[in-house]
Amino acid sequence: MAQVEVFARTEVGCVRKRNEDHFVVANLASREQGLKPGARVQPLGMGGTLIAVCDGMGGAAAGDLASSIAGDTLVELLQARSPFADMEAAQKAMLAAVTAVNNAIRGAAAGDPTRHGMGTTMTAVLALGGELLIGHVGDSRAYLRRGRALTQLTTDHSIVGQLIAAGRLQPEQARSYEHRNVLLQALGVQPRVGPELIQAQLRAGDVLLLCSDGLTGPLTDEAILALMLRYQDPLRCCRALTEAACAAGGPDNVTVAIARFSGDGLELPQGREEVALQRVQHAI
Repeated sequence: MAQVEVFARTEVGCVRKRNEDHFVVANLASREQGLKPGARVQPLGMGGTLIAVCDGMGGAAAGDLASSIAGDTLVELLQARSPFADMEAAQKAMLAAVTAVNNAIRGAAAGDPTRHGMGTTMTAVLALGGELLIGHVGDSRAYLRRGRALTQLTTDHSIVGQLIAAGRLQPEQARSYEHRNVLLQALGVQPRVGPELIQAQLRAGDVLLLCSDGLTGPLTDEAILALMLRYQDPLRCCRALTEAACAAGGPDNVTVAIARFSGDGLELPQGREEVALQRVQHAI
């Protein structure tokens, strides 16, 4: 049987006074949440395993509240719609969840001036059978390691991300770009958002990484890959990645989630098979 082994970890870092990141690990079929030892290995079915990372923003405007609302609303809505009849049903549920999160954060901020401007990124992944469905807003990231290659699945919804996508800026230049932290969209900030919706086919041995920019700011993709190759166990890998980000200065909160997929129900990769991605067109 195909299964996923998952762990997640969050750290405040070396500069910030509080942690505004939030992560979710939930077995939608059993309605279990969190990282109890018995819940870290889950079967892959259409009930769905949900993993998400949210990076709150707003500082005094309650970024930590925004990321927490995002996680709670996401779980509540997707759990209500699980199990999913097919991938199309899962897509509709994910889009509805993004809208619900956006509205919930805006609603929480509407009556309190101290919360004006709070918002959060969200990178959420549903593991359904042999596929991943990703709903993404902001500049947290999803990667997939297959063999010795690391593929970034999401696009940064930031000025830097747009410049890289347009070929006007190289990734190595982006690390020192003056406006690298300016987001183009986040949940709770605008009345409507345009999430990125992505499907990916899984292979046995694939390893998913979700992370806030507290990881990708201080560490290069090459450094991240080296640690993922060195530490196969999700718990140890999460610890190694967060500790490396802190050792590199820890300028921001850092959150990582690692999920490793295995079992007879998943096909083996064919040679150096690249990750097959499908970016789903939608209206929201």
